[in-house]
Amino acid sequence: MCVTTEIAAPLARVWRALTVPHEVSAWDGVAPLDVPVGYPQVGQHARWRSRFGPLRLTLHDRIEAVEEGRRLAASIDVGFVHVAEEYRLSPGPGGGTTLVTDDDARSRVPGLTWLALRLTQANVAASMARLRSFCEGAPPG
Repeated sequence: MCVTTEIAAPLARVWRALTVPHEVSAWDGVAPLDVPVGYPQVGQHARWRSRFGPLRLTLHDRIEAVEEGRRLAASIDVGFVHVAEEYRLSPGPGGGTTLVTDDDARSRVPGLTWLALRLTQANVAASMARLRSFCEGAPPG
């Protein structure tokens, strides 16, 4: 599943929002639980506290590829859902950024891939809207 988001903010701003832990927390609502120094780097395993309704879950984020300012790929596990996730950034219209989010979701529980896909699709759409608002808002202090 691919989602393209046009963000009226420079590429460097969007990259920072995707890769600086306190900025990720601000727009994505996750809290860093165990995020390695220098995140994100290939091979790192970061853990984030996530919420799904009343449930508190640990999100496991394993970095697979980093092309500074252009591409970030990770393997994400949260609950029964596994997602191969990739962000691709390129210059967008008017000095903004085009962000392509590519997610391949599946269930680690047989027979529930349909649910994993539905949950991931809803989460990605909401996350990209929050990211756009965050990046287009006032610059961080």
